Amino acid sequence: MISPIFFGLPSPAEIDEAPQRAILAALDANLVLAVRALKAQHPSLDHCDLTRDPLLLLAEGVVASALSLHNILEAYDDLARRTCRLDYGDSPPDGPLTDEPDLPF
Repeated sequence: MISPIFFGLPSPAEIDEAPQRAILAALDANLVLAVRALKAQHPSLDHCDLTRDPLLLLAEGVVASALSLHNILEAYDDLARRTCRLDYGDSPPDGPLTDEPDLPF
């Protein structure tokens, strides 16, 4: 089972550009700590086991949800950075802002 990787704390300049990044980074840090605490309490979380107790199953659900939320936070952070660059007239992002295909109009 993969753990979320904390994407770091924003710098003061990054918080100035997008203040919401501060609380989102704090939420991400808490997700990482929650997963680590669950893995400390349930070392078998990383191993497949056919005989599961309900507490372990719920812990797996929390970890899976934390990973999903971490991925959403990371995508939001990436898009906020790229959008901010556009707002300040810097170079355009490396790729499209969405996964939607280019439309001819």
